[in-house]
Amino acid sequence: MSTKGILAVISGAALLALLMVGVTGCGSSTTPSVTSHTFTSATVNAHSHTVVIDKVDVQTPPALGLTETTSSTLSHTHTFDMTQAQLMTVNSGTAVVITTGTTDAAGGLHAHDFTISKWF
Repeated sequence: MSTKGILAVISGAALLALLMVGVTGCGSSTTPSVTSHTFTSATVNAHSHTVVIDKVDVQTPPALGLTETTSSTLSHTHTFDMTQAQLMTVNSGTAVVITTGTTDAAGGLHAHDFTISKWF
């Protein structure tokens, strides 16, 4: 290969490298982080709720488990509790169904079921 050909290949490789650095942002990423996940409940009384679970709580379940408050829908929330054993089950790859605490709002006394599965 001629010197001119070698320089063309090197220039092309350098340009490709620069483009890749631009796309990847020198190590920073615009890809959403998987440090948490939002789960949506089953619909009850014509509404649902969401709850956010942190990855660290699934990977290293707290001894006392996890207590969260669901999103507010129709002016009310629910208590969401998972035991350490339930978090460990999710981490092993098996989904669990969690039923929230009951609330007397939005059509009467009700609770919601969340199916929690490993997302990472």
